[in-house]
Formats: sequence, structure tokens, C-alpha cells
Amino acid sequence: MNNGLWSYKEINGIHLEITNRCNAGCPMCPRYINSGADLNPNLVETDIKYNDFIKWFDPAFVSQLKKLYACGNYGDPIAAKDTLPIYKYLRENNSNMALVMHTNASARSPEWFYELGLLMNGQRRGDYCVFSVDGLEDTNHLYRRNTNFNKILANMKAFREAGGVAHWDYLAFRHNAHQIDTARQMAKEMGFTTFNVKKTTRWSNYDSAGLGYYVVPDKNSNYLLQQPTDESLRNNNADTLKKIIGIVPNYISNEEFDAMYPSVNGENSDMYREFDPKTGNSIEINFKKIEIACRAIDFKKGGYGYNDEIFVSAEGEVYPCCFLGGEPNRFIGGNSPTLPSIKSDDSFMKMLELYGGRKSIDLHNHSLSSIIESDLYQRLLPRSFELDHNMRSKQCTSCCGKEWNKLDNGELGNPNAEDAKLI
Repeated sequence: MNNGLWSYKEINGIHLEITNRCNAGCPMCPRYINSGADLNPNLVETDIKYNDFIKWFDPAFVSQLKKLYACGNYGDPIAAKDTLPIYKYLRENNSNMALVMHTNASARSPEWFYELGLLMNGQRRGDYCVFSVDGLEDTNHLYRRNTNFNKILANMKAFREAGGVAHWDYLAFRHNAHQIDTARQMAKEMGFTTFNVKKTTRWSNYDSAGLGYYVVPDKNSNYLLQQPTDESLRNNNADTLKKIIGIVPNYISNEEFDAMYPSVNGENSDMYREFDPKTGNSIEINFKKIEIACRAIDFKKGGYGYNDEIFVSAEGEVYPCCFLGGEPNRFIGGNSPTLPSIKSDDSFMKMLELYGGRKSIDLHNHSLSSIIESDLYQRLLPRSFELDHNMRSKQCTSCCGKEWNKLDNGELGNPNAEDAKLI
């Protein structure tokens, strides 16, 4: 790999956001604001078209890929018109690469999912479809709003009948915690490979017992999403961070502690804050003093066995990962759709501005190789990974910090754990 970390010839993974449209209305999704009541005003809904895709990624490039992963920040792949043709094109030009998808499965037909299953039926090459289903018929729709469990069930069965490799992701709430074992058994009976329980950190408030809750507006009355009372179903971000920065004994060296010592001067742009529900206080840490283990550069960290990933947004823009790819459309600091659009102020946005803005990484205007060989990828981003560098992105630290990050402590679950495997 070259000194710039990214190399066009070494890219073997793509995270593709085929669309930023979605049929569901999940309240905690950044696609929505005002607790899920309104569409993010920064979002312009669009899809990647088949003709654009095959122009951007020719057969020679597709042949070097080990994996294409369709999830994204704002949409569901099944909401795009050309998802199936794009997956067929990939399979036709690379019979060995892994095809992966995340979906709520409450759109399309069983026939569509059967065709998808025929394309994603190779467990040894790494194919799988993650079905994000958070409960059963009486509970799944409470978070996955606008979805239909019976339709989801029919689509999952059709996918499995075609031989598709299926994983089940289950986001734990208080209203569905009692159904985890039943859902796990259903997954096993349908021939799913894994059943992964995930623990969200996206609570808007915490009650007197330190348990998170989230108010969701409904047509008739508001209702609450609540954190499970079972401690094993709650994320442990705060506890892990306290150990790392020495708030609780962890037997780290003085040098290690000094390198991560938090500021005591209150508000500081250098600080990352994580709420500790056990104390009701925020834990602060200087995010520039945490080393980076970039998932886009080396996905072996996540057990995926490939490196040099890129993220391609629904607008056709090339980012290192979905964490940075979500920043241009992020809505922060307010909830009302009538307020002016509030943009992310993450340092990555400053880097992008210096390089020429979003059009400079747009595949409609530039080739993938020229984007990857640009100063943004070869100089600015690699330098930002250095300790104490002013260009360090908070997203990079919070998602890919080596000592601590929010994803490895429950947010993603642990699909590789023994207790998640069903076969």
C-alpha cells in the first residue's frame, strides 16, 4: 500500500448506498428529524442508476473486488429501482466476490427476494443479506415504522428458498426484549446463519434510573422507545470509556493515561463527550489523542478479511467510509423542519471544502482513480489520522478509535460471536 494509505489498484471493497430513499420511518435514523416526524431537510432523495454504475465501475475494476456491501446512511437498497440489475452485473463480472445487503425487507415481493437469493447463495465466498427485524408481528413496527411483519416474513422465506445466506439483526428495546428467544428460534428454523442482538446508543434522554428513552410522535399520542431493563441488552460505551481514561482502575501506564487525560475546562471543541447514565454526567476525552484503526483501510479489524474499502453515496460521491459519507447531509443542532438546514461542522467537512467541495469527489464529474489519487485521499485524510492533528475528525475517533470507539461496545452487536451463530 502506498504512503497515502489508499490505492486504486488495491481497492477490493465497496460500501454502496444505492439509494437514500426508504420505505420505513425509523425514528432514530438520521434520515429523519423531529424524533422521526419529518424528513431530514438536508437530504435530496436520489438513486444510483444502472447505467451510471456500469460506467463508474467497469468489469476490470469489478473483477478486483472481494466484496460489495449495500447498506448506507439514509436509505434501504430495496427502495432503489436498479438494485437487482446492479447485483446481477456484479455477479456476472465476478463470480467470487461476496455480495452483501442490509434491508428491512418490507418492500418488494417474494419473487424479487427469490431472485436476490439466487445471487447471494455462496456462504464460502461471503455472501449474506442482513434482515433488520426488531421484534415479531406485534412489535417490529413500533420502531421499524411503516413496515409489515408478514410481508417481511414472506420475503425472508423466499430469499432462503433460493439458497440465499441470511443473517438477522435484532435491535433490542424494552418492548421487544421478551421476544428475542422466539425470534432467534424462527431464524434457526428458516435456516439463517446468525442472529445478532444490537444495542443502540441513540437515546434522546435518560430517566432517574439511568435508562434511555426516546419520545416518538404518533398520530394520536406520543409513545416511548425505552432501553431494556436487562443490563446485558444495553450498550456499555460509558463503562468502557471510563476504564480507558482511568476513571475506574484499569492498570494502564502513566504515559498511556497522560496521553488521554480529559480537559477540565468545560466546553472545548477538542473534547468528545459520552453520556454516562449511571452518574448522569458526561465523560469527556480529547478525541485527537486516541489512535485510529481505520476500518476502511483494514477491515480485518471487523473480521471481514479484506482491506481498502470505499463508500459511494446515493449521490455518486466517493468517501472513505459511511461514517464520513454521512456528514454532508447530517442535520444537527435542531429538530424543526422549518428551521434553516444546519450542516455538520466536522473537520472532514473542512478538508472537503479545501479540496473543492462535494463536486470534487463526484463520480458524475471525475473517475474513481482520479478521486482516489487526489490530495484529499493521499495527503489530507492520512495526515488527519495522526495524534493531536487539528484535522482529526470526531467521526474517525468515535467510530474507529483504537483504544475506544462507540461501535465495538454494542452498537454493531457481535455477529461473529459464538452465541450469534445458528448453524
